[in-house]
Formats: sequence, structure tokens, C-alpha cells
Amino acid sequence: QQQLRDTFNYKYRYCTASALYKLSYFNSMHFISNKTLIVVITLLNVFESFAFTAQRKIQRRNMSALDVNSSPSPLPELNYGLSDEEFHSWLFSEIENVPGRDTYSEVYEDSITAIVNWRKRFRGNPKLWKRIFNRDRVIKELVESAPIIQSVKRVIESNDSEEKFTIMDLCCGKGYLSMFLSEILPKEKVNRFILVDKAWAIASTNTTELKPHHMNWDHIYGENPLSEDKDTYFTTWPIPLHTSKQNLKQSCNQRQMTKHIFQKTEGPIIVLAIHLCGTLSLKAVDMFNNNANVKFFALKPCCLPRMVHAQRDDIFKIGQHEFDAKEVCSNGSFNKKNWTGPPRWHLEPKFNLWADHLFKGIDVGGSVEPIQNGYRVLHSSEDGSKAKDDIIIQVDGGFQNTYMFAERSPLTSNIWTDIE
Repeated sequence: QQQLRDTFNYKYRYCTASALYKLSYFNSMHFISNKTLIVVITLLNVFESFAFTAQRKIQRRNMSALDVNSSPSPLPELNYGLSDEEFHSWLFSEIENVPGRDTYSEVYEDSITAIVNWRKRFRGNPKLWKRIFNRDRVIKELVESAPIIQSVKRVIESNDSEEKFTIMDLCCGKGYLSMFLSEILPKEKVNRFILVDKAWAIASTNTTELKPHHMNWDHIYGENPLSEDKDTYFTTWPIPLHTSKQNLKQSCNQRQMTKHIFQKTEGPIIVLAIHLCGTLSLKAVDMFNNNANVKFFALKPCCLPRMVHAQRDDIFKIGQHEFDAKEVCSNGSFNKKNWTGPPRWHLEPKFNLWADHLFKGIDVGGSVEPIQNGYRVLHSSEDGSKAKDDIIIQVDGGFQNTYMFAERSPLTSNIWTDIE
């Protein structure tokens, strides 16, 4: 409490001195009367007492929320004061009741260790760590990524080939999925990650500074202050993270990706697509269908296509499947965290239809009807298998719980055995 009072008094006295200096000047110039000056000073004293009391109440409320008989749960912005072991324990307590905690227990344990490794990596750069680690954001990314992390891990670990995998993370944002996998997967079996997003700057020696519209990439290419040779963080990731500026909606970018990535990559490719909004999911399915060296594909669709496609009478076509845009398009979008549009529950039937169409468009050969097994739909042929799985990760009124997986033969048995 004394530390709180000292800090408050310092800030308050600075502001008060500045205000009184200006008031004294106005008084000397006869802009305000002595009576007015006395009233203002009295109000400042009242404000000091009220403001300090309010801060003290907040402090007491925070202290009363702590159980003195158990380990404390510190605020995320204070986690630099914890040891790595304490931070690890705190993270475990934070994910204790998240969706899928028991189903993907091994993934969660590996991922918590991965987050602790991030913390060690950025220890000399608290500003960067604060940007990367937001408790709610990281846990949300982990919960939604857990089913895909498990599947990718099984594909990689079951592969006996000497060829290394290349993993492409579409519309990756900061790249949390790849950051988890870089720490979890065996580095002797994975060559690199390609983090694809239109918000990156072009990764070249000519890019000396980021523009305001570019996504910050210091956690990948930023200078490591702990390195004596002034190396970047790029060399500290167990499996390298490479950024690639691509707008998947532009056909020229798709052609460039085919020419410079898919056709030039040695070894099998894994394409991962989480949070793909609207027609971006169509582009992701096309990447699997059109490139035979894509071994494994995982998709979690997000928002529905916009109404502009319905107004243009568009017909969507992926693989051997096509459908009318009017069946799935909808108004409405998120502006940051605020939803503008019809009630979200109203869109659930359209989202389910959208997911069905996307699943039908994934081409693994064969003409046999898919098999419905509970919350899973499975289609297999000699060329490969695909599955549509409803995995409940949105529990507060959300309905975007559909995951799709596809793999070209030979299949990873422990993935498809579990699904069957």
C-alpha cells in the first residue's frame, strides 16, 4: 500500500504542479480571480483523495481474489516476475477446463512447453514478448489448433521416408500454429514452415523497415538482443519459419505459389488452413486438389462468403463439385470483436451447408458415398481419404466447429483408424 501511495503521489504531484503553475499565471494576468483559484485547489485535493481510494479498492479486490492456500494466478502482464516453472504451472491451471482438454491432453502438454520456450527465447525483449503473449489470444489459438496439431504430429512421426516435409500455414496471422509446431515436431523430419499471409512485408534484403500496414515480424526476423553476434530470432526456432506475402484471392499470386513453392519444393507438403474466411477456403481446397505433392491437408473454415457473390450469380467450383453461391452467401462480418449483421445463430444452417460443399470439393478420387459415423463423415478410395469432423471448441453460442482432413495414399493409419 505504501508503494502504491508513493507511486500515486509522484504522478499526482507532477500533474498538480503543472496545473497550479498555469492557474497562477492566469491569476497573475487577472484572467481568473483569487476565489476561483481557491476553488480549483480544493477540487484537486478532493480528487486526490477520491482517486487514491479508488486505486486502493482495486488493489484490495485483486488481493481478495487470491487463495493464499494455493498457488497464485498472476496477471499475464506480470508473468516476467515468475520463474519458468511457475509460469508453466500457471499456464496449466489456465487451460484446465478448456474444450478438448482430455481428448488432446498430449497436445496441450507439448504446447504449454512450447509457450515456455517462447518465453525463454524472448526474455531479453519484454516489448516483443508482450506483443506475442496475450493470454486469451494464445489460449484461443491453442484450443482451435489442437486437433490439427495432433493430426500433423501423427503424419510426421509415422513417416519413414528420408524426405523432409514442408508445412504451409495459410492466412497464418502472426503464425501461432507454426510456432507451436516448430517446437513440437521432430526437426529431423521437417524442412521448414512457410507462413502465408497478405499482411507480411516482402521478405527480402531490400525490405529495411516495415510500413504501418505490415504485420510485425520481429518474433521471426527481429534482432536478438541476447546474441553477441547480433543474430536474429530466425536462427533460434527449432524448425525455420519463413514468411511469404501472398494474397490468395489474386490469381497471379496463386500462379506464383505454384511456380515457386509447389513445383520447386522437394519432399511432401502439408497445407494447413485455420480461420479461412469466405472464399479463401475454396482457394485452400484448390491447393490440395491441384498439387499432387500435397500429402496432407487440414481445413477449418470460418466466415461465410459475402453477398456480392450471390448478387453476381456466381457458381463456385472446386474439384469435381460446383454449387450456387446463393446457397451459402450471407451479409454480416466482424469489425474487430463486434459482429454486424443478422443474428449469428441464424447463420448456422448456411455454415453447415457451406462446410458440406467444401468437403465434397476435396478430391481424393473414388465415387463411393461418404460414410456417416456420429459426428464424422468419412470418404475413402485407393488414392486417399478425407474426413469432416465436428469437434466442439466453440461453446458459448459459436457453431464453427467443423474440421476437414484429407491425405493422399499411403495413409497414416493412426489418423484414419481413430476416425473410423
